[in-house]
Amino acid sequence: MRVLFLALGGNRARAAVEESAQVVAVGGRPVVLVDTLRPWRRMSFDPAVEVVELSTLESTRMPVRLERAVLFTVPRRLFRVVGRGPLRQPARRVSARYETRVAERLHRQVVLPMIRPRWGEGTCPVLRRYLAKGGDLDAIVVLDPASMPYAAGLVAGYRSAGTRPPRLAFGIDHLLSLRDSG
Repeated sequence: MRVLFLALGGNRARAAVEESAQVVAVGGRPVVLVDTLRPWRRMSFDPAVEVVELSTLESTRMPVRLERAVLFTVPRRLFRVVGRGPLRQPARRVSARYETRVAERLHRQVVLPMIRPRWGEGTCPVLRRYLAKGGDLDAIVVLDPASMPYAAGLVAGYRSAGTRPPRLAFGIDHLLSLRDSG
């Protein structure tokens, strides 16, 4: 049994760890999809759990690559060119401040809100391709509200392709009761 846990909001981290361990205990292969790994560093998943970072998958998309180039790559190169010789340390400080105060804020507050909702509803093709590599999904467990558009998009993607979508659950107990009942 292959189960996808959608934990993009990160507010039910303990549930993600415990429920994915339950899937491993019954012989399943859990995949936990998180937004970024940074908030999850303190959590210890079972070694059999595959933790996937959505931002890494999204970074292959053209809009994100263009945004990264404009906000990060080009300014870094400019600061590197300007910051030679005695200007090296001041240029590094200004570059670090630019990235934390300007680039990261623009990325989080402007770019992501514009592009993410469309990907969740339309099922990010990169996510679908990644999931297809590991075989068929038997279930999708939605762990928080931020994951709902992605779950809806995945189910819609299965239906539009003419295939039966995996079971949708909001907790592993609900999923295991569905499995036992038929």
